[in-house]
Amino acid sequence: MLKSPRRFLAFVGRHAARAYAASIFIGLALPQLAAALRPFIPVSIFIFILLSFARAHLPGLQIVVQKPLRLVMAVILSLIVPPIIGWGVLQLPVIVALDPGIRLAIALMAAAPPLMASPVYAALLGFENSFALTTLVLGMVITPLSAPTLASLLAGAAVPISPYALAERLALFVGLGMLAGLALRRIAGVARLESVKQELDGLGVAMFFLFAIAAMDGVIDATLENPLLILLMLALSTGIAALNFAASYALLRHYGFNDRFSVSIGISLRNMGLLVAPIIAIIPKTTFLYFALAQVPVYVAPVILKALKTKLEPE
Repeated sequence: MLKSPRRFLAFVGRHAARAYAASIFIGLALPQLAAALRPFIPVSIFIFILLSFARAHLPGLQIVVQKPLRLVMAVILSLIVPPIIGWGVLQLPVIVALDPGIRLAIALMAAAPPLMASPVYAALLGFENSFALTTLVLGMVITPLSAPTLASLLAGAAVPISPYALAERLALFVGLGMLAGLALRRIAGVARLESVKQELDGLGVAMFFLFAIAAMDGVIDATLENPLLILLMLALSTGIAALNFAASYALLRHYGFNDRFSVSIGISLRNMGLLVAPIIAIIPKTTFLYFALAQVPVYVAPVILKALKTKLEPE
């Protein structure tokens, strides 16, 4: 009875890069389910963390910790590159004239930690993701202190976000997700988890799909009302992600290709959800719309990064 779901997940896992990209557009096509699936957003994030730790290469993590200077430099770049680029974008005259809600969204994107799924993306592309995973975790630990201050500075006004609330979310998603992932790893065993790699990849895609539907709430209506504004926000979120990747990849040139590329994924793709969630009831409509549209480059990233890896990979 379990064979059919496993076959389906394995099939999706084998085509994970294309499935991630397709899920965002399928999510847009199902706006009527968005409100009903909103509770699945924290569930999907929790599962991303669980899978990352359950499938982490622990000997690789030990090697990472043995080289603290390289790790510290990567964390610092992850902390400062997006805010610097975000600040530069916010200084552009055309951006200064935009709705304050969009400027707030750009600030939140710049202050956010790396995307939780970035180590999963790295593994999906064939990278050993221990360095990316360790950089992500340390960046998340720093977020409750750094994000509110950075967002307030970049937005030009105080951002209504509690560092305590954010720390609580991080403890819940990262702490419990890490423990659950390590427990699953211990109970199932590394060999068994490796034997169902494609199924687990497929499960990750399924969680992303549910998240996509919930995040796309209101996007279709907004597009019909003001398509030019939607295109502008999509171009901004995509362009900022691309600039983050280009800058971090250039600055990490002394790292090996594996760590250079995988860490750049996390620096380019930011987890706005952790900052938006605590203030979702009071953020402007345009801020939420930007957050929703910022998921588009996140979802299509595996396809683009796969092609980019082929082009940049040393022979």
